[in-house]
Amino acid sequence: MKRAFREIIWPAKPQPAQSKRIALGRLSVGTFFAFLCFSLIGAKAFYLATNKDLRSQFASPKPAAIERGHITDRNGKVLATSVPVKILHADPQLILDPFETAALLAPLLPNWTEERLLNRFAKKTRYIELERRLTPRRHEEIMQLGLPGIAFSPTNARLYPHGNEAAHILGTIDVDGKGIAGIEKQFNAELSKGEPIALSVDIGVQAILRTEIQKQIDSFEAIGGAGLVLDMKTGELLALTSLPDFNPNHFNKAIDDARFNRATKGVFEMGSIFKVLNTAIALETGAAQMGQHYEVSKPLYISRRSISDYHMMKRDLSLSEVLVYSSNIGSARIADAIGAEAQRAYMERLGLLDRLSIELPEVARPLIPQRWERLSAMTISFGHGMSVTPVHASAAIAAAAGDGIYRAPTLLKRDPLTPLIEQRIFSAENVKALRSMMRLVVSHKDGTGNFAEAPGYLVGGKTGTAEKVVDGRYSKDKNMVSFIGTFPAHDPAYLIFVMVDEPEGQKHSYGYATAGWVAAPAIRKIVEQIAPKLGILPVDENAPEIRQNLVPNIRIGKEEGTSAAL
Repeated sequence: MKRAFREIIWPAKPQPAQSKRIALGRLSVGTFFAFLCFSLIGAKAFYLATNKDLRSQFASPKPAAIERGHITDRNGKVLATSVPVKILHADPQLILDPFETAALLAPLLPNWTEERLLNRFAKKTRYIELERRLTPRRHEEIMQLGLPGIAFSPTNARLYPHGNEAAHILGTIDVDGKGIAGIEKQFNAELSKGEPIALSVDIGVQAILRTEIQKQIDSFEAIGGAGLVLDMKTGELLALTSLPDFNPNHFNKAIDDARFNRATKGVFEMGSIFKVLNTAIALETGAAQMGQHYEVSKPLYISRRSISDYHMMKRDLSLSEVLVYSSNIGSARIADAIGAEAQRAYMERLGLLDRLSIELPEVARPLIPQRWERLSAMTISFGHGMSVTPVHASAAIAAAAGDGIYRAPTLLKRDPLTPLIEQRIFSAENVKALRSMMRLVVSHKDGTGNFAEAPGYLVGGKTGTAEKVVDGRYSKDKNMVSFIGTFPAHDPAYLIFVMVDEPEGQKHSYGYATAGWVAAPAIRKIVEQIAPKLGILPVDENAPEIRQNLVPNIRIGKEEGTSAAL
């Protein structure tokens, strides 16, 4: 039988008549075996491709990607960089003694126990990742053990040398090297290609701001705070902080409250610092004049709502006194003269009605009244009924108290050759008057911001104490206090904003927890430390060149005439 089959396929001397039959036979046999081989290969490939367990057995660490771009501050100091590290991993099938291996490794791996290692070694897999950021010391120690089945692979790790200092600005990346927060997320595409990002931040100024706000939080047993330093002539943010914060090197350990960016994501009623804008708009629209007076001796009733002052005055107050004494009643009367429509229009031009355009993914849209009517305009004049972020408020007040020009805030270092996008909102004459009033808030004995005074630096500013909304109602014992300050007042260069959330009255503050006691002192300490770094030198307040940039003899008090320069 076998011989007959062989002679049909391979006859010793095939006859011509058999040639066609022989060829067809050989072709059929060859086709059968080829089909069989390809079928087996295809079936095996399909099995391997669809079986998750088998895929995981042969998994291996990903090759190191392009080194992620650096993030630097305005002076070139590295805030985020990539460094070469080792990934520690294991192949259980090559481990000779799992018990010995687990016992030797566990003391060197903080996140692993012997029991947990043994459980992982028992799995049917060829790759177990044990540590992604192995330090050189631990790498050397594990290498010295010479354990079969334990190996290392090169990769890059993201390092934030300054820890918590600029956490909410920088953000962080995930295990795959993708930005998930802050600048890391906003510019993930550029950084992933190795492109560097230069920020407007000065890490030295950032450290001072963060330290001084944290001191006030601790001193007044508050739950948090925020702050910033803004270059008023360029819109660049030299510092931006939100507390509590986190270490971006250990982002996974941060609690939700620490991850939340109060400076750009949190919206708050700003309280009396909005009186700066109210006064500026009143002067610009002609709704108020410098010598104008307002009746504030009794509460103001509107739509069954009453507006009163913390300290009721027994006489009329001038426009300047309304700001210096921080009168809600006076501010409401000024806003009523401005009108709701005009007020809203200026708020829109000052960027207070739209989402921040700053270069962070964590930004918030302001909360504004659905119906912007007379009562809304009155309460907004002293910072109630409208919620914005600290950056919103600071950029707007920088225009009103600086040179009258609005500049969108930025976290990127500006190119001095690139023209700024600017919009004039207030006249030079009106901002001169306003910054003179703000100077008196700090320098006059009856001003609410005396503790912000930094001799020689002409700090001007405004306090703000706003009751927080709890369960739909204003709380009498939970406040958000803030101070917004500019310096030097005769030619404002920088704006500082400090906010402290829910401070408690202390013995050293005589039980007070207002902005003048909590936020203002931080402004003084910050100014005294950052001014030399920024090239701002102390000046003689009585020098003619200083006095000519401030409105002289603004009258504060019943009988006293006070120069704004004093």
